[in-house]
Amino acid sequence: MIDWREIDTVLLDMDGTLLDLHFDSHFWLEHLPRRYVELHQLDQASQEALKARIMGEQGTLNWYSLAYWSRELNVDIVALKREVQHLIGLRSDALDFLTWLKQAHPRVVLATNADRASLALKLPLTGLENYLDAIISSEDVGRCERGASLLVCTSRTRAI
Repeated sequence: MIDWREIDTVLLDMDGTLLDLHFDSHFWLEHLPRRYVELHQLDQASQEALKARIMGEQGTLNWYSLAYWSRELNVDIVALKREVQHLIGLRSDALDFLTWLKQAHPRVVLATNADRASLALKLPLTGLENYLDAIISSEDVGRCERGASLLVCTSRTRAI
């Protein structure tokens, strides 16, 4: 059992931990490929090629960078995300957990691979920032990782 009185800082991820992944999955694998084909007047094969291109960037900073995708695809990714922003939502247990953390008083830090443009879209719609003491993006540290390595990099570059 965790003794929460001994915990002074809690590090949380955003997508898939606090937020449901439905929005991101729908956007990157359905909405963007469909809208890209429409906007550039391309055929269906181009839609599948784009999905493969997106998946080819998985695990890189580009994968998470809305500026990269806007530039590469010549589309306004943020505007396209706004078309389906109603799908952005908290996981069913996230708000209860965040409320509990606020009452338990550890410092709560969001350490996410999401870039600042994604945060600017998602945070106001979810109210997450009301529960966070600090937010660190992989864009801030110039590196994206899963697990502890982003957090180690983060703690070395910023006082969290």
